[in-house]
Amino acid sequence: MSLENWFNRRWYPQGGEGNSLPLLAPLEHLYRQVSARRRRAELAEPPAPLSVPVIVVGNITTGGAGKTPLVAELGRWLRERGWNPGIISRGYGGRAKRYPYQVTAQSHPLESGDEPLMLHLITGLPVMVSPNRTEAAQALIDYHQCNVILSDDGLQHYKLWRSLEICVVDGQRGLGNGRMLPRGPLREPPERLREVDLVVSNGEAAEHVREQCGELLAFSMQLQPAAWHQFNLDQISQLKLASGPGPGPVYGVAAIGNPQRFFHELRQMGYQVMERPFPDHHQFSPQELQFDGVTPVIMTMKDAVKCRDFWQSHWWALEVSARLPDLFYQKIHQHLKQFSEDDQ
Repeated sequence: MSLENWFNRRWYPQGGEGNSLPLLAPLEHLYRQVSARRRRAELAEPPAPLSVPVIVVGNITTGGAGKTPLVAELGRWLRERGWNPGIISRGYGGRAKRYPYQVTAQSHPLESGDEPLMLHLITGLPVMVSPNRTEAAQALIDYHQCNVILSDDGLQHYKLWRSLEICVVDGQRGLGNGRMLPRGPLREPPERLREVDLVVSNGEAAEHVREQCGELLAFSMQLQPAAWHQFNLDQISQLKLASGPGPGPVYGVAAIGNPQRFFHELRQMGYQVMERPFPDHHQFSPQELQFDGVTPVIMTMKDAVKCRDFWQSHWWALEVSARLPDLFYQKIHQHLKQFSEDDQ
């Protein structure tokens, strides 16, 4: 068992009753003090506003809560309504020679990071990566004339000015044991949810999650299978759901924050899943994915972009799309309208 899995089992146990890990209490106290001091210092010198609205989509827990599919959905929705959105990211797991780094279809995830590359491939939107997110946002404005910026993560990056904050909460895991790092999964205290503009539950919220978050969970997001993808060198092909592997045994590969969510989705699609979880953002080698050479291997899009160089014909990548209630989109529309009016 990896260290990540060891912690996740104690941070996110079944039923929501977390292990308190009392031996880590001193480190939790230190983390709380340091992070609070850092936040106060950064908020004391707020960044200058940008010329366009900046929507930050993040979470207050470690691991995957579903923020990246939400960013992709917002990007599609905005483009369909005549906006010119761009996406910024820290590019976790990647290291470019220089920043800001513009993601292209030929980018390598070791340079761009896996999530930025995935976002560019499935949306076609301009994606800019930099540890300095303000720098990345300004590059999108200058070189792509983007009139709205979406930040994939960055809720705790207070040096980035934002006009709207969206926090995504895992509907099944919630805030885990409610403790801060390293005693629990929280990057910031639960009260932070009251400061953001919109809180979205990824999936219907379990009872213990509703108890943790209460009325703050205003919107429920559903992730649905959207399409299959396969790779051939630098080419990516998109296939309809009916064109994918038929029902039966498959190997499920997931190097994401919550692999069980992906495996559950595959079972809902009728597959008999042999689970192969890996740590979040894991960089695969060909040997790790050599199973029997015949049984279909299904992985997330985030993982597939890291396997393009050694892709095999019986491998499939499943793209998911986010669906949200109309009221959520109305809130986004109202925010953008208000921003435009204030800017005049």
